[in-house]
Amino acid sequence: MELRPATRDEYEDFSVAVLSAFHRELTDADRERYQRIDEPERSLAWFDDRRIVATTAAFTRRVTVPGATVGCAAVTAVSVLPTHRRRGLLTSLMRRQLEDVRERGEPVAALWASEGAIYGRFGYGIATDQASLVARRPAARLTAPPDVSALRAGPAGEHVEAMRAVHERVRTERPGMLDRPGPWWQDRLHDAEADRAGAQPLRAVVTDDGYALYAVRPGDDDEGPAGEVVVRELVAATPAARAVLWSFLLDQDLTRTVTWHTAPVDEPLWLMLTDPRAVRRKVVDALWVRVVDVQAALTARAYATTPDVVLDIADAFCPWNEGRYRLAGGACEPTDAEPDLALDVAALGAAYLGGTTLRDLAQAGRVRELTPGAVDRTSAAFRGDAAPWCPEMF
Repeated sequence: MELRPATRDEYEDFSVAVLSAFHRELTDADRERYQRIDEPERSLAWFDDRRIVATTAAFTRRVTVPGATVGCAAVTAVSVLPTHRRRGLLTSLMRRQLEDVRERGEPVAALWASEGAIYGRFGYGIATDQASLVARRPAARLTAPPDVSALRAGPAGEHVEAMRAVHERVRTERPGMLDRPGPWWQDRLHDAEADRAGAQPLRAVVTDDGYALYAVRPGDDDEGPAGEVVVRELVAATPAARAVLWSFLLDQDLTRTVTWHTAPVDEPLWLMLTDPRAVRRKVVDALWVRVVDVQAALTARAYATTPDVVLDIADAFCPWNEGRYRLAGGACEPTDAEPDLALDVAALGAAYLGGTTLRDLAQAGRVRELTPGAVDRTSAAFRGDAAPWCPEMF
């Protein structure tokens, strides 16, 4: 067997292997989409007698962290065919990929986990959550309905520049959000009919300070019209913009529900309604983060308070990270000093964006306090101003 990157000429075989592991077939829409964003030099595949049997890949992106943005390997296309599982192929793919990420100088990697039990053993930790929102009409009404006359709405592709400007304003302030260079806005608006599940084409509604991407899925039942407004993304730079966008989305005729399954956990819609119970909220894990270079990653981000703490990091999978680091004055340096906290790299990745707290991780037995008070003061330092959120899967 051979482990190497797949070439552009092997794109078809690589894609078929990935999608078949997820019980899907490669479509023409998939080909068009993936060829647009593909970085074949960042792929890896196991070949068995010239047949691709296991895969992984990464996109070159930047992710916002508290106070900065850093290079990020957006890991995708992780698969092993059923005929080749339990042979260590995935472990070797993950190790080789993280070595490559380190060589590229990217401090972190990130992914969306199809199964929650897989990636912790490779050092990934749950760094963001997301809220699944279901608002019921007509009960979901804003307490102070705004004037929506300045809104512009229409096919999503007609409003890209307006949305791009708002996204760029907001993403530099919200940990977990990714930049969208080159083809990434086109990818975000990808709207193959086969993927709509009965919804109409993607539309956008925009203001100077916000936008929403949405589609309407028509429907009827014994009680009458029962359509659904499906929100793909809502980004607002101001509370006023958020109110205007929600007022529009909650006022679509012939619909009964408004759903958004990738909302930030701190989305305040329920606080904006006359009846807070008119929206149901469910929280699930979202982006997983892997710290690839502890020193670079901890130096890059800002802190809510000035920490002076020695961390003892365990990382058997990437041994270059193993050891003690002093985090003080905004810098992180290796040290031989006695540690204040002991944790593994997966716990560090979970806390890195400022969402999952070191205090909660300590309560779960994932962080050991070696100096009294170290958990609380370090946890406070790692917290960000906003809950981290990644609106797009990759």
